[in-house]
Amino acid sequence: MLDEMSVCYSPEKRSKMDKKSLTPFTKVRRKNWQQETVYKSDREIPENCYYGERFIPKRFDRENMDLNLKYIGEQEERDILETGVTVTDSYWRQSSFVSNMNHIFNIQDRRLLQFNNLQSSRTKGGASSTIDSDWPCDPRARPYSIQNATHEMPGICYPIDNNMMDWSVTDQVAISSSQDIMLWRNLDEKTMVFKLESPTSLKYSPDGKHLAIGCMDGSYPVLDFWEIMSDMEFLVTFRRYFMKSMGHICCIEWSPNGDEIFCGTNCGVIIVLTYPKLKSTQIREHRHPITKIKFDPIGKYIASSDTNGTIFIFDAFSKKRLLKLGCRSAVFDWHPWTGEDLVIAERRPASIFIFNMTSRKFVASYRRKDDRIFIKAVTFSKITGELLVNIIRKDNNMNLVCEILVLASLNRVVDLLSHQSRGTLFLMWSPDGTNIATGGLDETFSLWNFIPTHKKYAILRKLQKSKENCSSFCLFKGIR
Repeated sequence: MLDEMSVCYSPEKRSKMDKKSLTPFTKVRRKNWQQETVYKSDREIPENCYYGERFIPKRFDRENMDLNLKYIGEQEERDILETGVTVTDSYWRQSSFVSNMNHIFNIQDRRLLQFNNLQSSRTKGGASSTIDSDWPCDPRARPYSIQNATHEMPGICYPIDNNMMDWSVTDQVAISSSQDIMLWRNLDEKTMVFKLESPTSLKYSPDGKHLAIGCMDGSYPVLDFWEIMSDMEFLVTFRRYFMKSMGHICCIEWSPNGDEIFCGTNCGVIIVLTYPKLKSTQIREHRHPITKIKFDPIGKYIASSDTNGTIFIFDAFSKKRLLKLGCRSAVFDWHPWTGEDLVIAERRPASIFIFNMTSRKFVASYRRKDDRIFIKAVTFSKITGELLVNIIRKDNNMNLVCEILVLASLNRVVDLLSHQSRGTLFLMWSPDGTNIATGGLDETFSLWNFIPTHKKYAILRKLQKSKENCSSFCLFKGIR
C-alpha cells in the first residue's frame, strides 16, 4: 500500500460511485423566460463540410450568423423599450461605430469581422438586409439632444392632449390649459394669455398666418379662426357653429396647401371645411371620438384614429376610405420621406408596427408580452427619419419613469431623452424639426435641441443628392 500518492498516480477508471449519495438535480426555467425571444434557423447544415488542406478550426458558421447577438454587451440591453440605467453612451457609440465603418469601407455584412466557409457555393444577390432596414433612416452619428430651456407650466401634464398645442412656422407656440390659451414666441419673451370658453383643440395654418381654435359657445361646438396681425395683435375673422350632436371638436388638421380644414368631433364624424368659404362635407366612418387626423408628407393619404383604437386611411382627394386597421388604443405617425410607411403603436401591451401602404402589409413589428411599459406617443424626425417612442414605465422602486427613445430601427437605440426627476413626455416638434418640446411630471415645459442647424442642412443636402442619384440610375436602367 502506498503511503504517498505518486505524481503520476490516477484513480481507477472503472471505480463505481453510489448513485444514492448524489444530490438530486431538477431542471427549471428561468424566471424571465417568457420575455425572451428565441431565434430558430431553418437552414439545413450539410453533414460533410470541407475546409481545405490546412488545419484551421472553424470559428463561426456563416449560415448560422443569425443566432449570434447583433451587439456585444449585456443581454439586458437588447430590449429597446426597457433601457433604464443599463443603456450607456458606449452602447450607442458602438452601434454607430459599426454602421459608420461599414459605410466607409462599403461593407455589406452586419459584422466587421467574421469567419465563413471559403468553399461555400452560396452567392449573395445585391445588398443584404441590415439593422436599419425597417424604415428609411439616416441616424445621427452620436446623441445631440440637450435641454435649452425649462419653463414652469402648471397644469400642462394633467392630462396631456397634443391637440391642445401647436408650433407655427413663424416660431409662435400656442398651448391651452384649462380655460386659457397661452401664446408666445420662442425667440423673445413676449407672452399673451387669452380666455375662452372650454377650448378643446387648436392648430396653426401651414403658412402660420391663421390659428384655428375649437371651443364651446354654451352647448354648441364652435370653430374660431384667428388672423395673426402682428406679434401682439390678433383678429377673429370667422366663426363656424356646429350642431349640438357633434359634442365638441376633438382635433383639427389643415391640408398641406391650407385650402381645407378637417375637424374631428366627439361623435366620430370628420367635418371637412373649405377655407375661407367654410363649405362643409362630412366623413362618417368612425364610431368613437376622433383623437388624431394627419396627412402623409406628399398629401396623398389621410389617416385618422379614434379612442377605440381604429385607424382609417382615406384618399386625400376623393375622401373615400381605403383601409381600416383595427388596433387597441393606437397612436400613429407617417414617415416624413416616403409617404407610404405608417408607424402604429399600441399603448399596452407595448407594440410597434410599420405598415406599408404600397404593399398593404405590416413590414416590421415589435411586441411585448407584459404590461410593464406603456407607450404614450410615437413620432418621426423629418430630418433624420429616426423614430421617437415616448414610454412610461416603472423602475425597481416602482416609481414612474418617462423617457423618449430614439430608434434607428426596431432593434437599435441611438439616443435617449430623459430627465429622471422631472420625466420626459413628448409634446410637439418645432416646424423645422431641429427642436422638440416636452413636458415633465413636475409641470415643467422644456425645449430640447434635437439636432444642430448645420447638421440639419448637411443631412438635407445628402438626402437630396441621394434622390438625384437614384432618379438618374432609374432613368438609365429604364433606357437600357
